Amino acid sequence: MLPWSSSFPLVNSPNTSGYFVLAAAADTSGGVSPTWVWSAVGAIVTSIGITLVILYRRRDARAKTLMPGYDAAGKALVVLNRLVTKSAISGVTSELVELADLVSLLTIAEARSPEIPFGVIVAELNDYLKNVLPHDYAARIAVDHSLLDSYLLLVRLQGIKLEATRVAITIVQRRIEKLTGK
Repeated sequence: MLPWSSSFPLVNSPNTSGYFVLAAAADTSGGVSPTWVWSAVGAIVTSIGITLVILYRRRDARAKTLMPGYDAAGKALVVLNRLVTKSAISGVTSELVELADLVSLLTIAEARSPEIPFGVIVAELNDYLKNVLPHDYAARIAVDHSLLDSYLLLVRLQGIKLEATRVAITIVQRRIEKLTGK
């Protein structure tokens, strides 16, 4: 034997049957037996596994709750991207009906998940829908040129609200992606 290992037998040295003896030093010195060590390792691995399963199930349940709002926000973003190139006119612009339907879906999503700022999207969309031009705005401008400034203001407000809504949708979608790991 080596001088520094005189009191402990060599760890992982083959025994008489040819197998390696693990933790032989612990057995001979009155320490913990390998059975207890492996039981403790098994318990730790099992508890980590159970914890991970619980966390993933919670995340999946949260994703089920948030995904309808995420999808509605995505559809609203697509509609808003189509509206970027034109002014919204009451009764003429077909996308306004789609936006009204999406506002109701986003209101439901807001009620389900109040910690996610779906309400900001709803408020911005409602403000956008309030700033639509009347269907006969061209005829009114032809009769009264003083209405031009007020209609131009409505169009500017549409652009501001449209961009604010797009930013709010992006913020909400990023937050949902962060929470659900999507």
